[in-house]
Amino acid sequence: MKLSEIRGERAIEVIADLIEPIAIIAEDPAMKDLFSAKPQKGKTARQAAAAHLVKKVPALLKAHKAETAQIVSIINQIPIEDLNVFSITKGIIDIMTDAEVMSLFTSAARNVENEPPTDTSTKSDE
Repeated sequence: MKLSEIRGERAIEVIADLIEPIAIIAEDPAMKDLFSAKPQKGKTARQAAAAHLVKKVPALLKAHKAETAQIVSIINQIPIEDLNVFSITKGIIDIMTDAEVMSLFTSAARNVENEPPTDTSTKSDE
């Protein structure tokens, strides 16, 4: 399912639920260039992006299993326990081809890079 297909109050819930897992991935220095493939000589932009994702997606899946499952579950409105190899694969492909999701990831990564998150929790020395 594409983000643009989610409407009304459900859309607000989805955005709220996506913020945390996307922020966790965006904060990971190893993932900062996840969606920014560089041009490669002799390859189209699409070929360069595909080659880049082939290298980065396995690292994403290994380092961020829980967040990836959470994102696929939220967007597709499927409980995490019901995800399987096929629904996860399809979900990841759908996410990678959804311009709205990509803009969330890339804007989150830019914001973290420009202004690192600060700890706003209250700590007591009692």
